[in-house]
Amino acid sequence: MIALLLAALAGAAVLPDGAVDTLPPVPPQSEASSDAQPPPDPPAAIEASPPKGKLKLGGAIRARYDLRFNDVNGQGQKDTSSHLSFDTLLLTADYDSSVIFGSAQYRFYGGSFIYGRASGYKNYPGEISFPMYAYVGAKLSPRDKVTVGLQPVPFDERWWGSAFFNSLGFVYGLEEVYNMGVTVSHQGKHVGFDVGYFPTTAANAFGISEDSARFSVNFVKGDSYLPAASHNTERNMVVGRVNYRTTTPQGATLTLMGSGWFSTIHNFDTGQDGTRRAFALSAKLEQGAWHAKLLAARQDIDARNPIRNDLIAVGDYDSSFNIATRGTMLFGEVGRQIDTGKLPVKLSLYANYARFLKQQAGFADSERLTLGAFWTDKAHGHVRVWSELMVGRNDPYVGAGQYVSGAAQGGDNRLKSAVLVLMGYYF
Repeated sequence: MIALLLAALAGAAVLPDGAVDTLPPVPPQSEASSDAQPPPDPPAAIEASPPKGKLKLGGAIRARYDLRFNDVNGQGQKDTSSHLSFDTLLLTADYDSSVIFGSAQYRFYGGSFIYGRASGYKNYPGEISFPMYAYVGAKLSPRDKVTVGLQPVPFDERWWGSAFFNSLGFVYGLEEVYNMGVTVSHQGKHVGFDVGYFPTTAANAFGISEDSARFSVNFVKGDSYLPAASHNTERNMVVGRVNYRTTTPQGATLTLMGSGWFSTIHNFDTGQDGTRRAFALSAKLEQGAWHAKLLAARQDIDARNPIRNDLIAVGDYDSSFNIATRGTMLFGEVGRQIDTGKLPVKLSLYANYARFLKQQAGFADSERLTLGAFWTDKAHGHVRVWSELMVGRNDPYVGAGQYVSGAAQGGDNRLKSAVLVLMGYYF
């Protein structure tokens, strides 16, 4: 499938003393395989919208099973851990009409092994909560719309791949980011674009961290356990993408996309403003039940930090960690929908790999391989199950000892592995 994609491209028109550095509270959760999310990017044509307004209220409740092969016990010794626990309750509201549309989702976490008393939590559901998105918009024509509010930042596709845990793109604040702003979108027959201005990020919501009770990975005021903890926020983001879609001689759909991200990084300690500059190019091929994608992105952050400028604190899900400020991201995925015949479930399989090549000398690269399957019932799509095996190196979300600095200087530079089974009922 990767070979077909290339052919199409050629032929197409450290913690406090005594503490244990374990996995973060909740790894990123893209639900890229779920149809419970807002309409996919780019926006669909207006003709598909109901002439009269329609409001739909829903949500989901989820549980998770974690098998962590490279964990540690309470004494800091190497261990394999197994956990079955509550994951989240999410509530959604979606409105659509021929002109006005809107969508919002709010999430509740807590009361699980991830947010335990040993980490300072009281351990009850809802102890950590935050909005994922909340926006309204207007359809200006069958191909054009404007959107205002807490919404997806148009940097490549919202979900680069199919994994529930997203990819390393999420770790570095480039994939599935929701910020406050306004976007203008157009999708023609072959060419489309989205451009947005975001004056600020999502606000810190409810949790016990300094500044990280939020869904997206943003630059934050780092918690006290971070080495060289920086205190930053991102402002005045201008983000855009252009896509070109065509049909190849083999009958596949090819989408080429280019994206850019320019913003100001304000440091609370020095009062100075730095910058973020990021660019991405991607190619996606879809043919029948198969799909494949290749992506390359470059990110350069000048944080103007008072201690060191080669790393910066970011946060999500009520915890913070460091990432390297300069490097190149490489990502690839191949996936296939499986014909299950008369079985009452749909099945999709996928495999993806991402690597962040860090520019700073002495920083070890971060990488992750994900092998996954997504199941849902054919009748209504209410029951959804993701099962994923992750193998990572210097990956904050895979293996103990990697969280604080894995995405920055690196962890122990060894391969780690974990299994997640996420079970949800969507209503």
